[in-house]
Amino acid sequence: MPREARKEGYSRRHRFTARGSFGPVLKGSRKLRGRYAILHVAPARGSVSRLGIALTKRLVPASTDRNLVKRLVRESFRRHVVKRAGLECVVTLRQKFDAAEVSQVVREIGSLFDQLSPGGIR
Repeated sequence: MPREARKEGYSRRHRFTARGSFGPVLKGSRKLRGRYAILHVAPARGSVSRLGIALTKRLVPASTDRNLVKRLVRESFRRHVVKRAGLECVVTLRQKFDAAEVSQVVREIGSLFDQLSPGGIR
């Protein structure tokens, strides 16, 4: 399959590959805050955005819940226009995760991505 056919893919170039490589993004000053999540943002070197997800056991104790949140955040990023905006994004949670609120968390992260898209806040 040619590369152009997978416009909604989540390839290795859209990820932070080395351990701790999104540390500078977390220390940066640009953050978008929501009720459940914080989206840390920095300009990327190229035209492709990268996504990092920083979840701790303190906020999401169950590994199944951590994996669920990661999967849903990646899916939201994978289908969003911000994937081609040339930004480095790291998602963290603000409060202890409740599995009953998973849809609100994902919806909020999508709205934070909307703020970064070309029609949103720049």
